[in-house]
Amino acid sequence: MDLKETLMALEEQFWEASSAANVDLIRGYLTDDALTVGTFGVLNKETTLAVNSGQPPFLFWRIDDAPRILQLTTDSAVVIYKATAQRKGREPFTVMMSSTYVSRSGSWKLAFHHQTPL
Repeated sequence: MDLKETLMALEEQFWEASSAANVDLIRGYLTDDALTVGTFGVLNKETTLAVNSGQPPFLFWRIDDAPRILQLTTDSAVVIYKATAQRKGREPFTVMMSSTYVSRSGSWKLAFHHQTPL
C-alpha cells in the first residue's frame, strides 16, 4: 500500500470510529499529544475523546474531492480534502479537512486535525 492509500484508510477508519462513537479505537488512533481544531476550539486528546463519546452516528459521510497528500518528511504527512457529512438529528455540513500524521514505532498516528466549515 502506498502512503496515500495508507493514510486515506486511516481517515476512513476515523470517520467510522467517530460515527460509532468508538472512543477506544479513536484513542489508539491519536498520538498522546494530538490536537484537534475547529469551530469548537482546540481540543487535546482527552477532550477529543470526551467530545466523541455519545455522539449520534453519521447518517452519511463522504469525501467530496480527490485527497491531496503533502509529505513533510519520511515520517510525517498531511492529508487534505473536502468532506460532507450529517449526524443523526443534525444538519448536513461540509468542511475542508487537514490531518497531519506521524509515523511512530512503525505505525501512522494522527497528531493534528483541523476542520474548516464551508
